[in-house]
Amino acid sequence: MRMSSKFSLSVMLFALAGLMSSPAAAESIAPPTISPEEGGTYYTRVTFHHEGDVHQATNFSRGAVWPINTEVRLVTKTTRRHGRLVLERVDNGDRVTIQNVPRHTDISIDELASRMLADQPTPIEQFPDDVQRAIRAGELRLGLTKEQALMARGYPPTVHTANPMDSDTWVYQENRFAQRTIVFENGRIVEGRGLR
Repeated sequence: MRMSSKFSLSVMLFALAGLMSSPAAAESIAPPTISPEEGGTYYTRVTFHHEGDVHQATNFSRGAVWPINTEVRLVTKTTRRHGRLVLERVDNGDRVTIQNVPRHTDISIDELASRMLADQPTPIEQFPDDVQRAIRAGELRLGLTKEQALMARGYPPTVHTANPMDSDTWVYQENRFAQRTIVFENGRIVEGRGLR
């Protein structure tokens, strides 16, 4: 009987450990990837900054913010000069040009469009309020998971972080002159200059 009780306790502890597993292994809440087409209406998969009316896929953290789940129309998609997307906000008609930077993204403009646009909103309301606020503001914070960091800032430049989902150290370009290194432990941000 004692052996059975110990076995039952071991099974319960094992199951509890599984429930508390690393957030990196948690199921993604991001919508499925799609192939956005010109003229279609979509939702932004990430929060991004832009200066003037341009966002470089280097993912600088300067300028105005378009938060995740912004409803947009894909006005044009072109492969000229490494590729560009022109997005127009449905709510106010503002436009921004997304410029692909292949040495930083290592992907095509079609792949970048799939990475940035979805046909449904991302259900970030599943996260605590402070995490939702950080994602919408494009801010990296201590405790964010890798997926939440991607929602807040997009992918770090591949020139610094080749395979972000496999790495525990990511390097973002804050602007042309400054970088920010963030460190993950057990799938959550634990270190980064200026993070709280």
